Amino acid sequence: MYDKLMVVLSGFSYDRFIKKVIEDMGIEKNDKIIDFGSGTAKNICLMNEYTNNLIVGLDIGSEMLYVSKKRCREHKNVKIFYHDIRSKTPFVEEFDKAFISFVLHGFIDSQRNEIIKNAYEALKPKGKFCILDYNEFDLNKKNPFVRWVFKYGECPLASEFIGIDLKKKLKEAGFKHFEEHLYYSTLVRLLIAEK
Repeated sequence: MYDKLMVVLSGFSYDRFIKKVIEDMGIEKNDKIIDFGSGTAKNICLMNEYTNNLIVGLDIGSEMLYVSKKRCREHKNVKIFYHDIRSKTPFVEEFDKAFISFVLHGFIDSQRNEIIKNAYEALKPKGKFCILDYNEFDLNKKNPFVRWVFKYGECPLASEFIGIDLKKKLKEAGFKHFEEHLYYSTLVRLLIAEK
């Protein structure tokens, strides 16, 4: 259901969009990846086309876990776990890349800080945290459709999230060397930060 909703909300461009995002992550053949809030594992399956190494998905939604485990059962290098991403992971300096997609905006700011810290700790030195979420923008200056989506289709925290200086927050957590990829008329951003 979630995947179908994303397809409709994106004007039926979601599949092309997410493939481009995964390509823009610059995944190397031997990268180990951890996905914070992995959902249905659609993104993991795309990442798996680029790496032969371990990919770990973390989620707490029972339906999401069911779908993702079913979807990934053929991929021996993919492991899906029930884990609250606000809690410290058992993985320390293990991963080349950490990924989070449209999840961070759904938490209060102190919990965002915990998630960022957990991603930092899970990454190897020079590892990259890839955050796919809304870019920073003034909602009042956007067209009526975008304002409608944020009022009726998004959680209230999303409107607060678009006003946050995410790079500053990541710098405070120890990240540096930022790279950005923008999509959907700059409303959506893949922000890549290096440990």
